[in-house]
Amino acid sequence: MMESKQTYFVDISSGDILQDPNQNASPSFRIFATPTEVNELKMLFNDNYDDDMSTMRRAQVPFRQYHNSPEDDQYDQSMRDIYSKIYLLGDEEARLHITKIGILEHTANDHLREDIKNLK
Repeated sequence: MMESKQTYFVDISSGDILQDPNQNASPSFRIFATPTEVNELKMLFNDNYDDDMSTMRRAQVPFRQYHNSPEDDQYDQSMRDIYSKIYLLGDEEARLHITKIGILEHTANDHLREDIKNLK
């Protein structure tokens, strides 16, 4: 049996995925998803939370530079995974916003600022 898609509202900052936007003060995106797809998105948010905690632990080490950190790279990738899933499931407004911010156009060295590259 095929699952039917329903409307959900996703808040990027909190990781909430709700059916009723009134439950959430500021939903970021509207998506159309099956319960299975919602669970996949929830798992991506859970992975992102774990990656965020890793970056916090890494930040406690004063001599480790942030631009040479696998933890930060993993966090960035988990955010791209979330935005990618939202892009696939989202309405036109969600896809336009994600395209506009350019988060899915990342390459391996894009995260290095020009002034940091010059320090190497």
